[in-house]
Amino acid sequence: MTRGGVVGNRWWSRCYGTPRRLADERGVTLVELMVVVAIIAVIAAVATALFQDLSKKAKLSADMDTVSNLRTAVAFYYGKNNGLFPTSLASINSLITPAPVYQCGVTPTYTPSNGKITFSATIADCP
Repeated sequence: MTRGGVVGNRWWSRCYGTPRRLADERGVTLVELMVVVAIIAVIAAVATALFQDLSKKAKLSADMDTVSNLRTAVAFYYGKNNGLFPTSLASINSLITPAPVYQCGVTPTYTPSNGKITFSATIADCP
């Protein structure tokens, strides 16, 4: 595309001068880029640590829910059998379908004399 024998960019520079870059319009330096990458790495490390704790808390919560179901099964058994408690934790586990699975690897303890189920797992016990 020619106008008066001059190609587009040459005509523009002849009429209006060459566009000048200001000193403030420099690109991003390597140091600035490295700072941004370091900040993103710190944020990712913190998020990963928080996510791991959340998954452990979820496993512990699932185990506590299972223990709650065991306690409900003991109460039903006590009511149906004229005030008698189940003889062992294995007999309580047979009352629940599906069979309980403990995510943290800590099984509850059962006292047959009073039907008390205790569960003492912590977040540190969960994988």
